[in-house]
Amino acid sequence: MLFKLSLKNIKKSIKDYSIYFFTLVFAVAMFYMFNSIDAQESMLELNNSKAELIKSLVFIMGYISTFVSIILGFLIVYSNNFLIRKRKKEIGLYFTLGMSKRKVSWILVIETIIIGLFSLIIGLILGVFISQFISILTAKLFEVNMNSFKFIFSTSAFTKTLLYFGLIFILVMIFNVITLSRYKLIDLLTASKKNEKVKFRNKYITLLTFILSIVLIGYAYNLLLSKHALTMMGKDTITMILCGSLGTFFLFFSLSGFLLKVFEHIKHIYYRGLNMFALKQINSKINTTVISTTIISLMLLLTVGILSGSMSMASAFNGDLKENNLTDYTINIFYTAHELGEDGEFKKVPINHKNLEELNKSEKFKKYSDESIFFYRYQTDDLITSDMMTKESVKKLQKEYGSALSLNFNVNIISETDYKNIMKLTKKEIVDIKDNEYLLLANIEIITDAYTPYYKSKKGIEINGIKLKPATDEIIQTAIINSNSASNDGVVVVSDEIVENLIKVDASIIGNYVDTKDVETMDEEFRKYIESEELSLEGFNLRTKLDMETSSIGLKAILIFLGLYLGITFAITSATVLAIGQLSEASDNKNRYRVLRQIGADNKMLNKALLIQIGVTFMFPLIIALIHSFVGLKELNNIILAMGHIDLTSNIFLTTLFILIVYGGYFLITYMCSKNILKDK
Repeated sequence: MLFKLSLKNIKKSIKDYSIYFFTLVFAVAMFYMFNSIDAQESMLELNNSKAELIKSLVFIMGYISTFVSIILGFLIVYSNNFLIRKRKKEIGLYFTLGMSKRKVSWILVIETIIIGLFSLIIGLILGVFISQFISILTAKLFEVNMNSFKFIFSTSAFTKTLLYFGLIFILVMIFNVITLSRYKLIDLLTASKKNEKVKFRNKYITLLTFILSIVLIGYAYNLLLSKHALTMMGKDTITMILCGSLGTFFLFFSLSGFLLKVFEHIKHIYYRGLNMFALKQINSKINTTVISTTIISLMLLLTVGILSGSMSMASAFNGDLKENNLTDYTINIFYTAHELGEDGEFKKVPINHKNLEELNKSEKFKKYSDESIFFYRYQTDDLITSDMMTKESVKKLQKEYGSALSLNFNVNIISETDYKNIMKLTKKEIVDIKDNEYLLLANIEIITDAYTPYYKSKKGIEINGIKLKPATDEIIQTAIINSNSASNDGVVVVSDEIVENLIKVDASIIGNYVDTKDVETMDEEFRKYIESEELSLEGFNLRTKLDMETSSIGLKAILIFLGLYLGITFAITSATVLAIGQLSEASDNKNRYRVLRQIGADNKMLNKALLIQIGVTFMFPLIIALIHSFVGLKELNNIILAMGHIDLTSNIFLTTLFILIVYGGYFLITYMCSKNILKDK
C-alpha cells in the first residue's frame, strides 16, 4: 500500500520533481564520466611515462571527487528540502487521516529510493555513453592514436558512483525523517496561508549601503591590481577576499531597493503590463535571499575563474613546446653550489664541471649523441637586469607585478663561439658580431617587451669597463636549453676575449640523439647512462625533450580535467539553487497569480511577468560575477603571460558561453516548471 501511494505521489508531482531529477541525473553522469579515466589506460597506446601520468590523474581525481560529492550532497539535500516544504499540506492531510509519522516517513523513504534508483540508472547510462567522448579527449591530450579504441566501461567509476550517491540518498532519507519529526500539524495545514515577511528599508540606509559596497569592492579591486594580492599571498589577499565578499553582499542588499526606486521614476516602464508586480516580486525575493544570492554570485565567479584559468594555463604549458625544446636533451651543472658550513652559514662551493666537458668528448657518449655542444654561461657584477632596461620599463614591470619584484639579478652571458655553435645545432640564423658589439637572446614575452626599448635605443651596456652596443635592431627570440615553457629571461652574447675574465656560473651540454626513430627507447637508455655510477656526475640536471613534452601533457590534462570537473560542479550548483528558489517562489505565489487572473490579466501577461522575474533573478548574480571575473582575470593574465604567449581573456568568452548554456538549460526548465505550478487550480 505504501509503495503504491509513493508511486502515485511521484507521478502526481512529476513536474515538481523535474529539476530535482534533472540535477540528480546530471550529477550522476558527470561523477561517473570524470571518474572513468582509469579505464583509458587499457584502451590507449601509452608509454611508461604517460601511463604514470594517467595514474597520477586518477589519484588526483579521486580526492577531487570526494570534495565534489560533498558539494553535490548538500545540493541534493537542499533540493529535497524544497520538495518537502512544498508538500507540507499533503503531509498534514496524511496526519489528519490518522496515518502515523512512521508510515509517512516510510512513504518519503520509498519515494527517495524510487527517485534515487531511476536517477542512478539513467545517470549511469548517460555517463557511460558520454564518457566515450572523455576517451577521445584523453587521447587527444596525451597525443596518442586511437587504433585500439573500443567501447569502455569503468567498473571502479561505476562502484564509486553507486557508493557515493548511495550514501547521499541515505543522508536524504535521514534528513527527511528528522524534518518530519519536527513538524506540527497546525503548521503543516496552514503552511500555504503564511506569507513571507518583507522588510522595506529606509532609502537613505539603502543609498549609504550601496556607496559602502562600491567602496569595498573598489578597495578589493585596488588590492588586486595595484598590490597584486592574488599572487603575493598574505594579509592583502585575505583583506581582498573579505572586502570583495562583503562588498558583493552589501551590493545585493542595497540594489534591490535602489533599482526599484529607479524604475518607479521611469513610469512608462514601471506601469507597463505587470512590470510593477514583477519588480515588486524581484525586490522582495532579493531582500530575503541576500546571503544565498551573494554565495551564488561568488560560486559563479569561481566557475569562471577555474574554467578560464585552467584552460589558459593548460594552453600556456603546452604552447610553443617545439620552440622551447630545440634539441633532444640538456645536461646542466651549476658551477657553484651552496653548502651549509660548520658555522651554520651557507657557502658557495665549486662543483667539478670537468667531468661534463670530458663526457662530451668521450667516444661512448658519441654512441648516444653525435651532435652535441659543451658551453659555459658567465656572469659579472657589472651587469644586472635593470641595466638593460629603461626606467619606464622598470616602473611598468614593478607596477604590474608588484614593487617587491627584483630586477637586480645578474644577466647570463655566453661567448660568440658557443652562440654560433648553438645556432648551428638548432638550425637558427647566425648573426656575426664585432668586438664592441653584443647580442641579446630571450623568449619570455614580458621580459622581451621590457628589454626592447633600451635595446633599440642603442645606448649599450658595459662589461668590465668595455662598452658594447647592440649588433641588431631586434632582440633575438630563441630558447637555449630545454624547457616546457618559455624560460630564457635574457642571455647576452659577447666576443670570446671578454668572457675570459668573467665568472663561470654553470656548464651545459645540449645535443641530439643518434637514433631519432625510436626516441622513447633512446631517451631511456641515455638517461640510464648519464645517471650511472660510471660517470659520477655531481649535481647535474638532465632535461630531455621527451620529458618536457610528457610533463606538459600531464599538466595540461590535469588542469583541463580539474577545471571542467570543478567548473561544471559549481555551475550546476549555482543554477540548481536559483532554480529551486524560483520554484519555491512560484509555489508561494499561486494565490497572487490567481488574483491577477481574476482582475483581468491574461496568460500572456502572467507568463511575461514570470519570465522577467526568473530572468532577472538568474542574470543578476551572473552579471556581478562576470564583472568580478574580468577584473580578477586581468591580474591572473599577467601571471600566465609569463609562461607563454597566452591571453587569458580569450578563454573567458568560451567560459561565459558554457555558463550561459548551463544557465539557459536550468532557466528554461525552471520557467516551464513554474508555469505548470502556477496553472494549478
